[in-house]
Amino acid sequence: MKRAFLALFVQSVFVVNSAAQSLQKPFTGSFWNDEYNIYLKIDLHGEGIEVPEHEMFGPLPGYLGKKYNNFYWVVTSKKLKSKKVAILEMINDYGSEDLSVSFTMKDDSTFVLKQLKGSDLKVPNKGKWQKIPTEIIMRRKK
Repeated sequence: MKRAFLALFVQSVFVVNSAAQSLQKPFTGSFWNDEYNIYLKIDLHGEGIEVPEHEMFGPLPGYLGKKYNNFYWVVTSKKLKSKKVAILEMINDYGSEDLSVSFTMKDDSTFVLKQLKGSDLKVPNKGKWQKIPTEIIMRRKK
């Protein structure tokens, strides 16, 4: 009985600690949109992350990728407007298109990615380019 209680207590401490870290650094982690099979990996609070197959650029604020694909929109710069809003400048990995997006926190696990200006956000899908709506919901993945 004591072991079960101890295990439950330790697990709850990890869950609370994880939630607290999400609130302290809301713009760090992996965020997914399952409808379009896209994800955003970002670290806007720290040193940045390396984009797979683009390591020569060094740590960047992040990237947007497509599940089962190696095409990326690379985050070239970021600006934290408030505790809940970040503005990201992105280019595709060919360097031929760029855009600005806002990334807004609705709650600790739900964010809105909204295109502000520049090129349309497109990703490969079954041999064609799929245009992503100007506003989509992204959910934090643990």
